[in-house]
Amino acid sequence: MQTALENPEIVSLAAGFVDQQSLPVEVVDPAVSELLADPIEGRRALQYGTTIGDQALRSRLVGELEREGGIPAGTYRDAVPRTVVTTGSAQLIYLVCEALLDPGDIVLVESPTYFVFLGPIETRGARAIRIPIDDGGLRLDDLEATLQRLDAEGQLERVKLIYTIPEHANPTGISLAAERRGPLVEIARKWSRKHQILVLEDAAYRNLSFGAAEPPSVWSHDTRGDTVILARTFSKTFSPGLKLGFGVLPEALVDPILDLKGNHDFGSANFNQRLLERVLGNGSFRRHVERLSGLYRRKCSTFLAALDESIGSLDPEIHWTRPEGGLFVWMTVPDGLDTGFDGPLFSRCVREGVLYVPGEFAFADEPPPRPRNHLRLTFGVPSESELVEGARRLGAALSACLDSVA
Repeated sequence: MQTALENPEIVSLAAGFVDQQSLPVEVVDPAVSELLADPIEGRRALQYGTTIGDQALRSRLVGELEREGGIPAGTYRDAVPRTVVTTGSAQLIYLVCEALLDPGDIVLVESPTYFVFLGPIETRGARAIRIPIDDGGLRLDDLEATLQRLDAEGQLERVKLIYTIPEHANPTGISLAAERRGPLVEIARKWSRKHQILVLEDAAYRNLSFGAAEPPSVWSHDTRGDTVILARTFSKTFSPGLKLGFGVLPEALVDPILDLKGNHDFGSANFNQRLLERVLGNGSFRRHVERLSGLYRRKCSTFLAALDESIGSLDPEIHWTRPEGGLFVWMTVPDGLDTGFDGPLFSRCVREGVLYVPGEFAFADEPPPRPRNHLRLTFGVPSESELVEGARRLGAALSACLDSVA
């Protein structure tokens, strides 16, 4: 990001930010005016809130889960007391790790996974172990095999979390197949022999589909409400500047998470919560998400076509995902081409004027070694013309590196 800021001519396919022009000024402006037009409501919004979050907003959020699932209003009413508003989903994820993990504990993660999540695991002194994915997301057979191995090694009691990004995952753009979602919950329960193994569902990109209906959430399969932690954010679907997310927690986690959150901030920004409750209630949020999905669908289509044009014929071992939502494309290059910061491709890309995130950061350390022949690309920030040019520059860098290897 620093390189991109210092060199405005560089096309950044690296930073997973949202499109600047998509930010909902036209939605927020009237909502703020309405909120402040009533002096009583305005002052309430400008006062401290509660640690768990605004009651009206939390009820609205649970109602949105019911609407998304196409189920009758009130079905999830018991989830409202277990719903906590957080400063983005990143805060919730950090709090979950702080509450659950001790040094030496184990978190099972997709391979590759969201590399920022690996930070809190490391901070707690815990271990992240990779579970392979395929076109349907997390491979449940490999998950079971890993749990069986850990059990045989006497380490099952150290497994605390299974982490998944079920929709349009960062970094791959791949979604967890519908038929794997319920069984994932059952696997977590099956292996919770002496303690509860929880599933952390990081649904940051839900609703950013390019047209295909998204399957019911993993959380919706947890009918007992004791296995899945649902983490959601409005940073990708509405505004990162509001910095709001929420979680629906198993009951046993509510008090520990609130105790920790109280030590952090006494509660997320109350004004922002009141604002979000309004845009959810008047339908403007849903209309914005529909426009946003259309924008990213067009940008993704443009980017994939540009990759086909500029890179498609370079080498049969180069391939990339074709996401049906979200912001990311995952590219794989021949094994001999190191895509890391110290490898030939990254330095060549900087000279060509294009940036990417080296894929090695998205792999947990176990089992070693971490693969070094992948790239994470994003089409969120650049314009369509910049995406075409970025693909051309990336193709030129790849071509030069492949020629030198040959």
